[in-house]
Amino acid sequence: MKNKFLLLSAVLLLGMTALNAQNAEHKWGFGAHFGVMEYDGDYDSQFYSFTQGYAVGASLTRYLNPSFDLMGHFFYDQAHANDSWKSQMPTWLSFTSDMFNLNILAKYKFNNGYLLKEKAFLAPYLLAGVGGNYASDTSGIGEKGSLKGQKILAPNLYAGVGLNIRLNHNFSLIAQTSIMMPFTDLIDGSNGSVAPVSKMGADKFLENSFGLYFTPGKGIPKDTDGDGVPDKLDKCPDTPAGVAVDINGCPLDTDKDGVLDYLDKCPGTPEGVKVDTFGCPLDTDKDGIADYLDDCPDVFGLAAFKGCPDSDGDGVPDKDDRCPNTPAGTKVDKYGCTLDSDGDGIPDSEDACPNVFGVKELNGCPYTVSVLVEKYSIVLNPLYFDFDKFVVKPEGIASLDQVAKSLTDHKEFGIQFDGYTDFTGTEEYNLKLSERRANAARDYMLKKGIAENQIRLLYFGETKPAQDNKTAEGRRLNRRVEYSLFEIGK
Repeated sequence: MKNKFLLLSAVLLLGMTALNAQNAEHKWGFGAHFGVMEYDGDYDSQFYSFTQGYAVGASLTRYLNPSFDLMGHFFYDQAHANDSWKSQMPTWLSFTSDMFNLNILAKYKFNNGYLLKEKAFLAPYLLAGVGGNYASDTSGIGEKGSLKGQKILAPNLYAGVGLNIRLNHNFSLIAQTSIMMPFTDLIDGSNGSVAPVSKMGADKFLENSFGLYFTPGKGIPKDTDGDGVPDKLDKCPDTPAGVAVDINGCPLDTDKDGVLDYLDKCPGTPEGVKVDTFGCPLDTDKDGIADYLDDCPDVFGLAAFKGCPDSDGDGVPDKDDRCPNTPAGTKVDKYGCTLDSDGDGIPDSEDACPNVFGVKELNGCPYTVSVLVEKYSIVLNPLYFDFDKFVVKPEGIASLDQVAKSLTDHKEFGIQFDGYTDFTGTEEYNLKLSERRANAARDYMLKKGIAENQIRLLYFGETKPAQDNKTAEGRRLNRRVEYSLFEIGK
């Protein structure tokens, strides 16, 4: 009994003295465990019965990353059982053993920053690993007789769950339950033959414990520049006080322009925009419009024209102005040229007919029949013919020559000939004769180079006399071809 007390005290002392070991990086953790190791095997099933003697243990943990630790775990208890299943009272089959269990375990932490916060008050965890179990001084009465001082060393599997209850930055309480399964069925002195079928199986042990867990080191990691990132993780340890930093402790550059936010006078610059040393977008021409918004970044310009100049002040920026020297006050089109509403090449300011396509010689007004007659001094007198004849007389040739000249110069105009006769002869004959007279005038114009589309013919015979056919003079004046000018397409 004395030896067992000394062993328990040594294990407990190991766990407690470890609490004084300090580590500034918080990588190591130490635990002292108190509980029971309960047996389940061929003699009995005592899981969660808490009939075993009290046990102690210790653990040493090394931080690997936010999710995993590596743990070394030791536990001691004196396990015992008998075959009380036969008659509900002890019989001649029983065993007692000092159990020493040492394991190397992987510890998965739920407070990894993904599932729970790293500093969570309640932090569950899982354990799994392998180890070795030493059953020393096993004694009792087994199925093969007395057991005296039997020693069994065997590897084992180990798995469990636990809950870490955070008290402060150094101390936590632990509640843990784990199952240890040695690779042997001889610890209790039986290989299973004494138990009913429902209880046959390898020996296994349930470790239930509470403990105190200690993580050495200062409560607040060293943070020289006071940016909230510990020096051990701080890639920019000299950040000025009060400057916002990223997870690496480096000053933020929110707009990624290469100028840190605390030095950046324009922290919202769009990504990819070139900036000056103050983090503001470049303005090469100093017109107050940033280059990335300036259509003319190398020339001082106006905001109204996206940074482009308007030298003549006509409201059209120089880059689009085809007439850059327009006089002040002149109305211009979208190209910066003097407005020409009718597109005749004559500015509205000089165009007497600004809404009608015209010619320069008429101050922007178009030619009309009356203008054409006046310009060429055309006399629109009828062409007279001898009785029953359709030959154009010399006195009519001069007038036709003047018309031909005008139509040659202005192909947008044409001439119409209307043929007539007096009432001598039949209507049918006279209609044919009037056609011949109109054609005679037409043929002459064709010889003068006038195009066919510029000539129209009509003939009426004796139906539209100009004078009374009762007199010889009246009949002479009715033997005629009248002509008039027209604008083609109208």
